[in-house]
Amino acid sequence: MALLLGACGSDVKTAAPTTPTPNPPTPTANFSVTSSGVVNGTLPTTYTCDGESKSPPFAWAGAPANTVEYALLMSTVPTVGATKYSWVLYGIPATVTSIATGTAAGTVGQADDGAGTNYAPPCSQGPGLKQYTIQVFALSAAGRVTSTPLQTTGAALLDAIRSITLATATLSVNVNRTQAMINCGYVRASVTPWRAATGVEVTCDSTYAAIASTGIQSRHVMMRGIRATNQQVPIPQNFTGSNAWRIPPTPVVSATKTSALDGPIGIAVNGVPIFNPCKQGGCSGPGGGDTKVLGELDDCNGHAGRADDYHYHAAPTCLMSEQGAAYWDTHPVGWALDGYAIFGYRNPDGTTATRDAGCGGNTVTHANAPAGYAYHVTDVSPYVLSCFHGNPSPDLAGQSAKFSPLRPPGTPMPSTNMTLETSATALAIGGTSTLRWENANRRYQIRYTRTAAACWTFEFQTDGVITGTSAYCRAR
Repeated sequence: MALLLGACGSDVKTAAPTTPTPNPPTPTANFSVTSSGVVNGTLPTTYTCDGESKSPPFAWAGAPANTVEYALLMSTVPTVGATKYSWVLYGIPATVTSIATGTAAGTVGQADDGAGTNYAPPCSQGPGLKQYTIQVFALSAAGRVTSTPLQTTGAALLDAIRSITLATATLSVNVNRTQAMINCGYVRASVTPWRAATGVEVTCDSTYAAIASTGIQSRHVMMRGIRATNQQVPIPQNFTGSNAWRIPPTPVVSATKTSALDGPIGIAVNGVPIFNPCKQGGCSGPGGGDTKVLGELDDCNGHAGRADDYHYHAAPTCLMSEQGAAYWDTHPVGWALDGYAIFGYRNPDGTTATRDAGCGGNTVTHANAPAGYAYHVTDVSPYVLSCFHGNPSPDLAGQSAKFSPLRPPGTPMPSTNMTLETSATALAIGGTSTLRWENANRRYQIRYTRTAAACWTFEFQTDGVITGTSAYCRAR
């Protein structure tokens, strides 16, 4: 029997290796994503820039059995432009099937609108109904995203997982942003640079933007340079909760203008109230009752009133010095009680602001503020505004209820070389502040210590000799 040997280069053919046919994807009809935070198809403001900006909770179920990991995208298609991604999550383990409010899973990629590797809460530029889509992708393999989180945009993630997507679960939600929400967002954004230092906060509802604060700050000096004192001192106030300052989020032009003759007219972005120029009781008497003309204001145009409350009576120049001059051309320095913004000395284009003969504002379009009207500070009385262009909030008529005097008013006297030694620590419980001044070659001093949330002790000195002590607690 002859043996046939196949030589190299012969025409004998060998069978080509076969590629296994992939298993068909597991049926995906049951793969779904839900959210306990969604109410009747609408995403509440808690999860938007008008609320707490928290990321929503999501849960998913029914993924294919061979799922290795998940990815999640939250996106919207704007009226103009490409798809925007509010949340980009990938590398979510297959064992994870839910995300709680304010948390994430896996790796967070690059969201749009400057959010970075974070959740970008819905925050449309204009009012109206917008739809957002949440997609959860069940993936057959892991580690396909090789770019850094900052490089992993929503579009980049879709490209990376396209060939390994077994199934997709989709949820559509609506976000209805009103003009009141947008305007309240302006108020909230305006106080952001001062939140950490002063504790000023903004909450919004359909009726008011409520600015809560303790009515005091320690980033700039207070009381220095006052030439006529009433022997009051700055202490924290209780402008919180139901006693917060209420600002209408959608100002309404008033047919009959309301005069601003006495008391608070607005609140600065650091949480300190802004008063009209006049002494308590109105603009009459010597100097027209103008506190600035009478030397009753410090170098920052503020002083302590009869409730030992610090407030401004003119442009809050020391507050304004904390930012570059151009900042106040486009960012409010405060908010009037009728809901219109108070800006610096100039219009948005940098030109000196014009002030109408009515209330002291103009109709120039301003960024970061409600449309239609805005006030501007000036160094000429009435310094901020002379009347309200819009309908003021009830806080104008009910201003006296905002303040709770701690002690009897002091005796007015001329003063020189007034200084206040204080700080955030000194104003806190257990801390001590000291007000010093001179008059007729005599030295005066008030040392006051905070002993509880609403209680203080006072020590009065003249020429280094203690002349009296007292203790007071505020009723509310």
